[in-house]
Amino acid sequence: MEKKIQQFVWNGIDLESLRQLMDKPADDAIEAIFASKSMEHLRTLLVDMAQNDSVVSIELPKPMHDFVQAELNMRFSDEDIAIFKETHEIWKEKGTKFILVLLFRALPYTYMAEKPANVLRMTKLLITQPERRVFETAQFVFDVMDENWWEPDKRGVLTALKVRIMHAAMRQVILDNTYGEKWNEAWGKPISQEDLVATNQVFSLEFFKGMELLGDPLSEKEQEAWFHTWKTIGKIMGVQDNLLSKDVKEAWSLQHTVYDHLFKEETISGIPLTKALVETLNNFHLPVKLILLVMKRMLADDQFPDCFERMLGPTYEKTYPELFYKPQTDEEKVSNDELLNKNLLTNLKEYHQIIKDKKRDFVVKKPVQSTTEKLLELGLRILALFFNRKSLIEVHHDKLTVALTDLDLDKPIEEVGEELIMDSMSALSGIIIGILSVHFREGKQSGFRIPKTLRANWSRTGKRKKRWIWNIKNL
Repeated sequence: MEKKIQQFVWNGIDLESLRQLMDKPADDAIEAIFASKSMEHLRTLLVDMAQNDSVVSIELPKPMHDFVQAELNMRFSDEDIAIFKETHEIWKEKGTKFILVLLFRALPYTYMAEKPANVLRMTKLLITQPERRVFETAQFVFDVMDENWWEPDKRGVLTALKVRIMHAAMRQVILDNTYGEKWNEAWGKPISQEDLVATNQVFSLEFFKGMELLGDPLSEKEQEAWFHTWKTIGKIMGVQDNLLSKDVKEAWSLQHTVYDHLFKEETISGIPLTKALVETLNNFHLPVKLILLVMKRMLADDQFPDCFERMLGPTYEKTYPELFYKPQTDEEKVSNDELLNKNLLTNLKEYHQIIKDKKRDFVVKKPVQSTTEKLLELGLRILALFFNRKSLIEVHHDKLTVALTDLDLDKPIEEVGEELIMDSMSALSGIIIGILSVHFREGKQSGFRIPKTLRANWSRTGKRKKRWIWNIKNL
């Protein structure tokens, strides 16, 4: 008897057929680069464009030049712009938590998709240069969430377009590869339409899920505004029109179908990607056990409740068996959850001390400076001290101090309170953003870009209880 093949269909579209569709406009433009007689020179122009955030060079072949210019000339309606502005206000308020959701939920969760994970594995983009790739993903988010990102003189559209061009170049390299591992046609096409739309929607839908897990859910109106903005970014990045959902509810129906389709296979390629992500976060001075504890909380999921064990168990279960223990009864589950929460708070306290010991070392690495530049920087530091200006790391480290000041781990976790855990994780988000803010991007010879207005907004100290306690402690 012939085995029936399971179909995954959304709005009449067979998702397996989407795996055969790529991004023809971008692919045709890249083909012009690879077909050029002066290909090496033109490749250099593309690299320069990526590294220097420059506009498109007139030396590019006409198909590529016209493709980029057409996208850069895109215009948006007044209604679109009003929604973009609403989204930016959400970003100003909740953006630090977005980065935590991205790093501790969205990325490890989506690595369960074996077929698209093969692209990252084969190109070694995340395995050999994990820190660079994480920083580039974060920089992409900051660029497309910047104030007035859609305007011609801003980086938003250009940054999204560069990622689209990079995807097309990766397809070309993978499919034309004559050395090493060959692309398996059973996986569909690399970075297919299914991959593009699912990845784009992750920046909305998994953010909404993550904010619920952090106890700070977005309202329905906020979700629709955020989704509309990211849907527009998806269109710029090559998602075809019939995959752009009309609202959040329809988007979730597509996303769940994609997850069912792509997560059904055994995860192999995604495991080393997740390991590389953990190692990158460890370079943020986060202890591995704390990373795993936060991921375990953030990867809680109804559709795929085994995500944490599936993605992190093969690498870390032997070292941290208590994190992968499966309770057998409801009572045992309650006891185990309490133990994990206390473990989380204990590790947050340890991280607090680590940052306290190291925060003076967090400075922007820059190229060799002239004597004048060094004197100017010294003057600015003195002024900052005089006006009691604090860095993002210091501000959010102070918030973590306040959250943990009254912590008594001998008390039952119910008395400690879930709010304290959420406040601590919120502060953790801000510290990570602060570390990003002092990152120097060697290839671009520039620092990580966080707009001054946003940096100031995220550095607001607000009211703190027992402020004198931590001021004295930090003298």
